[in-house]
Amino acid sequence: MKLLWRYPELFLLTAIAVLTRCWSLFTPAAVVFDEVYFKVYAGDYLTGSYYFDPHPPLGKLLLAAWAWITHQDPATLTGGDPAVVLRVLPAIAGALIIPVFYLFLRQLGASRRVSTLGAAVLLLDNALLVESRFILIDSMLILFGLAAVTCFLAARRHSGRLRFSLIAASALLAGLAASTKWTGLTALGLIGLIWLTDQLRRRHHISWRTRILEVFTLILIPILTYLTVFWIHFGLLHHSGQGDAFMSTRFQSTLIGNASYDPSVHMSFWDKFIDLNHAMSASEEGLKTATHPYGSKWTSWPLMTRSVYYWQGDTAANGTQGNIYLLGNPVIWWGILVIIAAGASVSSKSLQRLRPYRFALVFLAIGYAMNFFPFSRIVRVMFLYHYLFAFIYSLAFTVIFLGALADWMDDSMSFWTFSSRTSRNLYIGVLAATVIGFIYFAPLSYGVPLTPGELAGHMWLPTWR
Repeated sequence: MKLLWRYPELFLLTAIAVLTRCWSLFTPAAVVFDEVYFKVYAGDYLTGSYYFDPHPPLGKLLLAAWAWITHQDPATLTGGDPAVVLRVLPAIAGALIIPVFYLFLRQLGASRRVSTLGAAVLLLDNALLVESRFILIDSMLILFGLAAVTCFLAARRHSGRLRFSLIAASALLAGLAASTKWTGLTALGLIGLIWLTDQLRRRHHISWRTRILEVFTLILIPILTYLTVFWIHFGLLHHSGQGDAFMSTRFQSTLIGNASYDPSVHMSFWDKFIDLNHAMSASEEGLKTATHPYGSKWTSWPLMTRSVYYWQGDTAANGTQGNIYLLGNPVIWWGILVIIAAGASVSSKSLQRLRPYRFALVFLAIGYAMNFFPFSRIVRVMFLYHYLFAFIYSLAFTVIFLGALADWMDDSMSFWTFSSRTSRNLYIGVLAATVIGFIYFAPLSYGVPLTPGELAGHMWLPTWR
């Protein structure tokens, strides 16, 4: 109760995040976009049938655990029927991203006012909302990765046992992120970069014993986490399934029911681990020639020039139809670009206000680069949701940048006390514009039936269709 009284905005943001993610969660009662894969993977764990996916298993394992807890019928999961109960887990993960982002900004030195604005703006992004409301794993990936970096930033403010505990938690969460998708490794890379920078700055203040212990913690815990996830994965999948063909003949000979099954063949965990990770890497290479009508180039993501069409409902008698698009809130996505571009022209006097936040801004710029530019090396088809991690870093950069220039960073004043009327009006204006953008595009996030004319009115760019 003391925490609630001190930071009521954090609990309010969390409550609204849960509401927006869970409202009408089981609608549509249909298989939406990549749910067709992930619900089947969850069912395969329950039946023990071997499956293959180019991403590490953790996200699917968590969905399977939720399916087991909620007593889902494996036949429903592996068949063509929807399994909407599985949406609860990604929705909760998506909701938790919001308070974690608030804490992330606080650890970077943002005031309560700026952290609240940043978390509220992220809450009101339609793309993150949609990606959190279906049987997909990106909300879990983002939650683990963002929480890992937040824990490490918190560790930098402490010493002794508390610092070590936070570093260990950070390493565990980074391992969970990497065990969900390989792109989650960026969290560990960013943590390692900060740690190394801190050692160079404070090399006379930390003992070598402490340094070595922290290094081993940041290396061993993620590795053990990654290996443990695969150990559980192999332990649950003993029977032949739809993923056999991706594996070596020797691997297939260990699967009960496979044509090559030989009970005398035994593969060690390491053999299976290497075999599967090699197959995962090879499958990425095999996707280089694949195409998709809603794929987009990485250079187009900041401009949000291409949406992803997730679901099309039946046309009602009155001509309305529900549609779900993975589409961000344009007020946020384009507003970020406008604010950063405008910031390039600020006066030298205004730039002095940014000096206390140099670490935060440089750190966020590096975090953005690490989560964005590596996609330039990927040739296979990609989608707008691959940008969400980088988008979050760009949003954090923007709110801290704007907060410093607009004089919103002073925590000595009460929450709604601003240095000037202009400062207050700008804050309210940013929040109001974001709310309006969210509400306007919410029908495309929740699948609310629209007439053809209304749908066309929401297609601000012809490439969104």
